[in-house]
Amino acid sequence: MTFDRAEVLKRIDSVCGTIEQYASWAEQHCRLHDAAFQALIDAQVPRLFLPSSLGGLEVDPVTCALACEKLAVADTAAAWHVMVFNAARLMAAQWPQALVEQLWADDPDTLVAASGHTPLQAVPRDGGYVISGRQRFVSGCDHATWLLSPVLIDTTPAMAVMPLAECSIEQNWDTLGMRGSGSSDVLVEELTVPELQVVIPNSQAGTNALYQGTLYRCPSRIVFATYVPVALSLAARSCHLVAAMVGDKTPGGSAGKLRERTIAQMHFGKALAVYRSARLLFFQGLEQTWARAELGDDAGDIDRADLYLAGTHAVQASAEAVRHGADIAATTMVTKGETLERIGRDMETLRHHGFVNESRYASVAQVHWGAELDYPQLLR
Repeated sequence: MTFDRAEVLKRIDSVCGTIEQYASWAEQHCRLHDAAFQALIDAQVPRLFLPSSLGGLEVDPVTCALACEKLAVADTAAAWHVMVFNAARLMAAQWPQALVEQLWADDPDTLVAASGHTPLQAVPRDGGYVISGRQRFVSGCDHATWLLSPVLIDTTPAMAVMPLAECSIEQNWDTLGMRGSGSSDVLVEELTVPELQVVIPNSQAGTNALYQGTLYRCPSRIVFATYVPVALSLAARSCHLVAAMVGDKTPGGSAGKLRERTIAQMHFGKALAVYRSARLLFFQGLEQTWARAELGDDAGDIDRADLYLAGTHAVQASAEAVRHGADIAATTMVTKGETLERIGRDMETLRHHGFVNESRYASVAQVHWGAELDYPQLLR
């Protein structure tokens, strides 16, 4: 073990005050404040899934998920940056060692912002590639040094790392929720990158020498530990706030207290049940994945699908729990400036994320049934 869970979470606690202080600024400006971004670095969030050989922590997925949950209480957009920082670091296990060292050997906290929404076009030229296209939903791009994007070389899929200073950020992230994530589009126009920075997947390649720890024997879906807990945190906060408000609340047109109404009690019980059961399933999936990796056992197709199921269900069940809370809170849930209103907006945005939206239940069934898969290789 190269980390101590209690110490990791203590560092997270130490910066939550700063992050919460700038949460409203992030909502208004559609990106993290520089001070909040620096707080994440101070808490070593960029190093959670980075190899210890590069100054990383190599935490287990449960520790990562707990850290993400804590940050989400302070600001969901800041917690989203657990994924923003660590997704590329996890994917880099299959990259050439020289590329990994180029990105992080001198600065373990360098941000490589990634999006898998739309493959760009890469044309071979003079020992490298010329890349063009628009990549959407590039969370954290305002603070990043590099852009990671899927590309197509003719019809061959690959991943490319491009300097963001030579791309154009279009400040068009203006959404219902998760506004502070800064997930704007990035435009790439005839950008030449060296061959080293374009990685063509090779199933025989294995992990590079920097990625030899237990963490990197886990399937790629442990990336769920970096962002699914944001949804779980929203559901937990919704339940807490609703429970706190019902004592003195009298619904309009009613003479009785809200806490005495059976329909409200039913919605709250359902909210607790779906949230708690989904959280248990999710953390159980992470724990089982880690235990398997510690034994040196490879995850099978069903194992990976079941982890996918746990992550998808955690998000969708969290959204259901928040909706139950809305049925209790009524106008409080839609009054601008109320915490519950922000929770509802963020949750509605998260539940439509392409990797964990409701259609991914079907993707899990496809694996169990041996049916044709309808989701991209990046998610498998």
